[in-house]
Amino acid sequence: MVTVATVALAAPASAQTAPDPTDPLSYDYSDCPLLPSGIDPTGWRCEVHLATGAITVGRQRLTGIPMRLVHAEGPRPDGTTGQIFGGLQSRPTAVPGGRMTVQVRYAGYADLVGNGPDPGGLYLMLTVRGPGLGEHCTIGTVADPIRTHAARVGATTTIPTDPPIKQFTLQDTAFTVPASSGCGPRAHRVDARFGLPSATGNVLTLETAYTYQMY
Repeated sequence: MVTVATVALAAPASAQTAPDPTDPLSYDYSDCPLLPSGIDPTGWRCEVHLATGAITVGRQRLTGIPMRLVHAEGPRPDGTTGQIFGGLQSRPTAVPGGRMTVQVRYAGYADLVGNGPDPGGLYLMLTVRGPGLGEHCTIGTVADPIRTHAARVGATTTIPTDPPIKQFTLQDTAFTVPASSGCGPRAHRVDARFGLPSATGNVLTLETAYTYQMY
């Protein structure tokens, strides 16, 4: 599995309108990863997932989080399905109570096919910004990420474009959230505000749509 870093969108979530997931022109393929040398591109495709997320972290519930996740998948020479992560982008979201934002970021692992070391895992971290927190304050890190395993709930809707757009809901209610990291002397304020570390009651819900293009 190959991972590719990406720079997340910088504008506040409230400053831009989320793309229309039913419109094929909303899907941006600029983060599609290059295929490794020697891979036959036949049968490989780049998928773009647009999601509006809601996440409960400890005692805080954050809603209306726009996300765009990109990855490639296709046949490997041994007949198994390969996958290459392209990028995860999101925008800062205000934390209820003011003077603090969080931004969802990729934390080093994604298995969207279900055949990796941690099947179905998507590891996340939240960048936290606020007065006195500095530039390195996060909830979750690459070394100790928020390990989510969201599964489809409910029905899947197909929009008959070419290629089709699939819409569905993903949810995980079983992940844990570590204490904050890199927040300096005000770390206790972050942990107290979110109720961290949090072993139960954490929820990730993603209203998701995706489509693809072939390589």
